[in-house]
Amino acid sequence: MQACERDIPPTAEAETTVGYQIEGFVLDGLGNPVRGLPIALYYDYGLVDTGPPPSKTFQPGDPNDVVRVTVFDRSNRPLRTLFQGKALEEGFLEIDWDQKDVGGNPVPSGVYTVQYIVGGQTKKSYPVVVSGNVTARTDTSGRYVIPDEYLPVDFYPVPLYSADSSSFLGNYRITPYVILEFQLQPSRYAYVMLTRDQITTFDFRL
Repeated sequence: MQACERDIPPTAEAETTVGYQIEGFVLDGLGNPVRGLPIALYYDYGLVDTGPPPSKTFQPGDPNDVVRVTVFDRSNRPLRTLFQGKALEEGFLEIDWDQKDVGGNPVPSGVYTVQYIVGGQTKKSYPVVVSGNVTARTDTSGRYVIPDEYLPVDFYPVPLYSADSSSFLGNYRITPYVILEFQLQPSRYAYVMLTRDQITTFDFRL
């Protein structure tokens, strides 16, 4: 990572909202708007416990049950069905998600759930936290907005693993502290602290 920008403080008095929101403008050195700039969002985590991670395994009560495995976003909107059919010969299902939507595109940063559904009822689910993906783009005026849906502060559990995925590190909670990556060449990074029920304004000048 390049050095993070810290020299542009939030501008003006914060407006109120429900939950969290980040918005601002991205301008070049002459004050012109930077249009269509992708902005990726990274979360920060605090350790809560070292208990077992949420299980991804589901065992139907009846091996003949047809199971549908669907990914839902934080607003409980279905994004993609990963599997539909009967359990494997072993009698259980364990379906992973590649963090892409039905079109094969990476989803925005956020909290998602993978739900095992039988007969229209969710029988089991597990959370997936996506961090570091593009979550906003500047418009023609250089403005960007990251709404509460993508700022799941205090969400728990977030199971984290070592870089090679061989060791479970523990269950973490998302803190009110995020990193924005302005995807230039090279990328520029900014640390932002969030406040509940306030719009955090963060303008970025190149």
